[in-house]
Amino acid sequence: MTSTARSGAKWGVVAVAALAALLLARPLGGIGMLVVLAAVLGIGLLAVNTPELSRPATVKNPDPLPAAKPRPVLSVRDRWQRGIEHHNQVLGAYGSFELDPKMLLQYPALWDLSAPQVIAFHDSLETAGELRSDEFPGEAMAEKYVAAVNELRSTWAAADRFARSTGTGALSADDARDCRRALKLLNHAESAENAERATYLQQVLGTVDRLAERGVVPRPDRARASLQTKIRRAIEA
Repeated sequence: MTSTARSGAKWGVVAVAALAALLLARPLGGIGMLVVLAAVLGIGLLAVNTPELSRPATVKNPDPLPAAKPRPVLSVRDRWQRGIEHHNQVLGAYGSFELDPKMLLQYPALWDLSAPQVIAFHDSLETAGELRSDEFPGEAMAEKYVAAVNELRSTWAAADRFARSTGTGALSADDARDCRRALKLLNHAESAENAERATYLQQVLGTVDRLAERGVVPRPDRARASLQTKIRRAIEA
């Protein structure tokens, strides 16, 4: 109902009330009729001018959230294939420590076989490698491989954190000094040219070999190959 219609209805009620009051007040005489009429009109005016309480707005129920779609259930073959991808990711991350001389010299704790995190990683690395196959090996063996890769990912994360947080802190004073010196030589080599660069890199290579002989790092075949290539290019430049 509009405000105009509501106002008209109120005045209609007031008029009816006033007429009823006149009829009822006739026995009271002229003064009594005036008193009753004034009271009725006062009450009517109050009712007309009093704002109507607004009705609370109807709150609509919000649209329900769409139900989450169930994740597709992967087959054993699909999980086996994903396991190979995860295995390769770990091998790539681990390989960067062996391939990059800087990583080798900064984080030798990755080969500290007295650390439980490192032992667990190398054990799981060996297990996953033994279970890996080029062809789908059947559901039973595939499940074993997937479980081994999951364990490998977990132990790699722990070993990586340990190596980065330890740095050269677990080495003897002499070994730690050699690592720091070789790192400085690598930094000098990056800003040097030709013969000077080759000299710096040759000294780094000799230090890495000595560290490998003392068991600080594994035999760095990939790192040595990388350094030798850089030395040859610096000499030929």
